[in-house]
Amino acid sequence: MEQEFRRIAERAGQWIDAHKEEFITEIQLLARIPSVSRPDLAAPNAPFGPDCRRVLDHMLERGRSYGFDTQDLDGYAGVISMGDTRSAIGIAAHLDVVPVGDGWIYPPFEATYLKESDALIGRGVDDNKSAAVMGLFVMRMLREWQVPMRHGVCLYCGTSEENGMHDMKALAARGHAFPQVTLVPDAAFPVNYGQKGMLRGEIEARADGNLRSFEAGRALNIIPDEAVCVVETDASEAIERLGRLPEDLRGRITAEPADGGVRIAAAGRSGHAAHPERGINAIHLLARALTEAELLTGSARDAAAGLCLLSRDANGISEGADFEDELSGKLTLVYSTVKLQEGMLRVGLDCRYPITCKAPDLQAKLGRAWSALGFSHGDLQVSEPYYVPKDSPYVKALQQVYHSVTGREEEPYTMGGGTYSRAIPNAISFGQGMPGENRVGTFLPEGHGGAHGRDEALPMEKVYDCARIYAAALVALDALK
Repeated sequence: MEQEFRRIAERAGQWIDAHKEEFITEIQLLARIPSVSRPDLAAPNAPFGPDCRRVLDHMLERGRSYGFDTQDLDGYAGVISMGDTRSAIGIAAHLDVVPVGDGWIYPPFEATYLKESDALIGRGVDDNKSAAVMGLFVMRMLREWQVPMRHGVCLYCGTSEENGMHDMKALAARGHAFPQVTLVPDAAFPVNYGQKGMLRGEIEARADGNLRSFEAGRALNIIPDEAVCVVETDASEAIERLGRLPEDLRGRITAEPADGGVRIAAAGRSGHAAHPERGINAIHLLARALTEAELLTGSARDAAAGLCLLSRDANGISEGADFEDELSGKLTLVYSTVKLQEGMLRVGLDCRYPITCKAPDLQAKLGRAWSALGFSHGDLQVSEPYYVPKDSPYVKALQQVYHSVTGREEEPYTMGGGTYSRAIPNAISFGQGMPGENRVGTFLPEGHGGAHGRDEALPMEKVYDCARIYAAALVALDALK
């Protein structure tokens, strides 16, 4: 079979060479639709707002234009299919994107193509619209080659992966018949067989005194690269105090007179909350500056000091919840949004906990730590860990395809990121990135190019490699089933 997998991948490579312009154009058309999931703008047949409805309509139209069957699942998702779908193999990608934020070099929704780097830049080009196009084009390959598939292929296109996977959860709750196995190209190769549990929510504390505003963050799963506050105090004295901060902090803080006081901003580095070691949390920087410069009064002083303590590490150490296991590594905990409202400092958080950790134990420890610092919390949203045994026939088959096509020897892995694998029954995350590769560093500055960051980038070779592997993987799963 290894020789057959390599033959399919080589044939896919030839097909891709003849269709590269189409790949680029189709991704651009999708990425130019600003499809941030907005359940607050829900309407009939558009549960996540008009832009998600628009991007789904576009994708289904593109599927029909290539001669495939399509199905609209009440605006939650769409399905593009071929062959016998009663026992199909699935591919699941999402068309929604995280909010944009500031500081981009290139227009966020232009999907700019850099010919010299053979890369696209724009929100959603990498996460995850290119995966939808990849799945569609692999279906085209198999149909054009008239591969004798015993099972159909269904490409699911979701519209709310980034804010809780409510699209697929809603379909599952309705009893939707998902495929017997579904591949999710929203991680890295080879097979991702486990994902940490997720806990999200909000804590709050009284913040009376001279703090007039505090804002940071645009989504729970994004490390904020900017935090801004206004403090009612003598601006000259505040700026002088900030100037005496340690050099590592002082270089990331700016201040200017404003509104009868001083406006203070902290500059961090954005990134995905699942990988806090790659970012610099601006919320911690600002809370630390306010605390060490002793600029606040009243309960706001205590709230900022508490927030500074909680956010000083991203592994739950400050909360006494630094769980870890051999299977999935350390817990991560990021305080990712802040807003001062009606005298309350409201702080959003994103926690990824190890596969063997129990959510009730974690919540109890966090609750005690927050309470000790004057913070209370409401309901916390919990998503249980995802796990499939490494000796599963599906895992073994996909690993064989990966090793055969790439010649690489990486083993299955676990991660802190969350994909549709945890929301779709019998789903396995597989690609689309290659492990250990960061191609965007060659043409974008530090802090740019990441999936949830500024100037999100897609080196086209990434999606081409994925398509070659997926062509072989679908044939392998068809034979296995």
